[in-house]
Amino acid sequence: MRAHSPNVRGSSFRSVFSGIILGVICIHLSFGQELQDGQKRWSSDNKLTLDDFKIKVSDANNEVAYSQFMITHAIGGLDFMKKNMNQKVGNIFLGNASYMDTTKVEDIQNQIDFQQMQFDLAEIQARKFRKRVLKDIGQLTKGFDIVNKINNEIMAELTETRMALITETDSGRNEEKLAEWKEKITSQLKELDEFRFENKEKIKLKE
Repeated sequence: MRAHSPNVRGSSFRSVFSGIILGVICIHLSFGQELQDGQKRWSSDNKLTLDDFKIKVSDANNEVAYSQFMITHAIGGLDFMKKNMNQKVGNIFLGNASYMDTTKVEDIQNQIDFQQMQFDLAEIQARKFRKRVLKDIGQLTKGFDIVNKINNEIMAELTETRMALITETDSGRNEEKLAEWKEKITSQLKELDEFRFENKEKIKLKE
């Protein structure tokens, strides 16, 4: 098992950075991609809602919101023959490890939307993961070093990107920067649409 990580709002650069390091897990699953209680797979038509945040918070020292995601992969040695790796990599929201303190949030929907943007960033990285594994699929015959390399690079990029989102938008409070990021995220998701989890068609790489 491997675990890496990027949280959400923080009262300082240091607390935000610490949260990011704990907010996303990448793990290898040998038992499949079934969802467990409180988990939600990324979907373009099934966004996060308040009910998805399962932890109830009353501690005055807690941040207003915290989201944890899990990027999973279940890639085996026989997968080198496949023409589509989309179902082998998942992007999952962990509701039982996430919270939204509604007593501290001025605009609950805006905060939920900000958490969704971070979930979207994880989806972009999951799609890049699927694309890169497919591109280098022949190397699976030599072992899993290539998967580990891709995994490490994908998670490092996600940590960096998520940190940039939080700092540049002032944790979602800068509406101008927020609009820029939303446009950027939408564009990248569209560009990588072929690598969404739901697409099971044969993929012919263009590059």
